[in-house]
Amino acid sequence: MNSTSSALSVTPVAKENHIFWNQSVKLASMLYHWKLVDSYESILTIIYIHQTYLRQEPFKHDNIFLPQLEKQLPKVDGPRIWACFHIGPYAIMARALIRRGYGIAILLKDEVFEEQYPTYMQQFKRSFGRKPNASELQFVRSSSSKSLIQLKQLLKKGYHVICYVDGEEGGSGERGWTQVQLYNKPLEVRMGMAILSQLSGVPIRPVVLTTEGEKLMVRSRGDLYVNNREQYSAAMQYCYQMLGELPAEEILQWECIPRLFDKIARDMRHAAEKPIWLPVYAKEKNMLLDIVSGKYVEVSAEQFEKMDALRQEFLKPF
Repeated sequence: MNSTSSALSVTPVAKENHIFWNQSVKLASMLYHWKLVDSYESILTIIYIHQTYLRQEPFKHDNIFLPQLEKQLPKVDGPRIWACFHIGPYAIMARALIRRGYGIAILLKDEVFEEQYPTYMQQFKRSFGRKPNASELQFVRSSSSKSLIQLKQLLKKGYHVICYVDGEEGGSGERGWTQVQLYNKPLEVRMGMAILSQLSGVPIRPVVLTTEGEKLMVRSRGDLYVNNREQYSAAMQYCYQMLGELPAEEILQWECIPRLFDKIARDMRHAAEKPIWLPVYAKEKNMLLDIVSGKYVEVSAEQFEKMDALRQEFLKPF
């Protein structure tokens, strides 16, 4: 085998099942890194669950999860900075809050604005039968130098703000980042949400949504006020603590995990442990990924075909 450190790339013409498979393999490596899986058996089981999850309907109808969220979502007595994650049916948070009569402001990166803005509009129309008005839904682009000021002004007007704790809004420099612990491993995260809480005087309210079939699980922690700069890191840890309490069967619903793998694969240190190889799909290369070390190797077509045959046998229901 010839070792290579090049990152996996997926071509636009790659089949959907190959893309999904690559995501599941990266997920498995991260769960191994976090010590949530520890063997071929547990890895293949979690991959099977993840493959099933990826192939479900992207957006459940409102009559399934939305009523459950409305019942379980904690009631508050004024504006909040809702600290959410890209996990489970997170898109229904905005609809649930609007149905309570709250005005909502959502912070979006420019890269996803053009894609997600129409999605929010479509979901709103499906839920309410019309387009939202300005008193119900506002969007703030994170690239703007005045985005925090805009959000502060909206909070002052009584809007609730939905922020994604796992987002990477902000500049590319070191400023604005801090480190938290997730499953006893370090993770670099943005802390703009904590800064916004200090500037506005509005507390952070963390919420995590996950599903099991048609059952919605809502986890939330109490209000957290950020009073000074020294509390920024602790505030972000406060949010991630809840995410770190999820079992493997639920954390796999976190869509950011493959991206996290791409960021930290080089820093994984399990070299003394026995490798666990799985096939991955790359342009014009026959690649395997060692779940344990996070490293890729290129193999012969014959070796790859054997591994791929096992993969297809394992995923026969798909």
